Amino acid sequence: MRGARIPDAEGMDVPIIRLPSSLSDPVRLFHGAAIERREWDGLDHLERRRLLVRARYAALTAPGIVSHRSAAALWGMPDVDPPDVRLHVIAPGAKRTHSGRGVVRHIDARGDLTATSIDGVPVTTVVQTAVDLARTGTSTQAVVVFDHVLRRGDCSRDDLGRALDPLDGLRGIRQARDALAFADPGSDSPGESISRVTLRSLRVPTPVLQQEFTTDAGRFRVDFWWPEHGVVGEFDGRVKYDDHEVVWREKLREDALRRLPQVHGFARWTMREARSQAALARVVLAAGLPVPRAGVMRH
Repeated sequence: MRGARIPDAEGMDVPIIRLPSSLSDPVRLFHGAAIERREWDGLDHLERRRLLVRARYAALTAPGIVSHRSAAALWGMPDVDPPDVRLHVIAPGAKRTHSGRGVVRHIDARGDLTATSIDGVPVTTVVQTAVDLARTGTSTQAVVVFDHVLRRGDCSRDDLGRALDPLDGLRGIRQARDALAFADPGSDSPGESISRVTLRSLRVPTPVLQQEFTTDAGRFRVDFWWPEHGVVGEFDGRVKYDDHEVVWREKLREDALRRLPQVHGFARWTMREARSQAALARVVLAAGLPVPRAGVMRH
């Protein structure tokens, strides 16, 4: 792998050097592999995930099909669980799941593994990757990944259900089925999916997703809408607020929505609140939304 360039499906082309000592300012990926810091700094979070997967796969010494969180990176699926830089593969013939030297080797839980490839790297299909992630990750991750693949049209709910059927009785299957029943392609981002999970845990009414309103300033779509209570909800995860023009346009948009007679409250929250029952409960309660589990705010 010395000096090799590993192309990415999105066009990324980054040099991977086996010996960090040969770089002027190395960022170590794992033992014997590094990248120049200026190139690392130019990559976004997903590109870094993909780079780590490709670099570790290039160093793999035994057969394996990239799977689970590593496959999710190659497919561009969001991963909201705590970081894991190990390479996940399904190892043909493996009798048990085990890990070592930065590689997790999983068994083939289905027994009839079907793989595809991305730029020459063997990888589990979109459907199997989503199902594996939903079954082995957190319950929040399960909803995030199912929302994502349904929103993008990568597969259907029936496709995912059929992939789960042979896995009955295995660890995480109940979590995955619950997530599939709750999944909604109208959830427009991982932050919105995380918000939905937290809102459900608070037992608030089910919102309408991506509701459009016609205002005196134009037509706008909102993330969450509770028509029975006249409350708009917005997950604020966009990269902005260092641009004063963007801030001003967002204020005008919100003011126009607030002037609508059917809008009685406006709740806005960030990822910090989305991940916290207590914090999100305070935000939506202040906007006029009933929160049956309001007691969580004391914790």
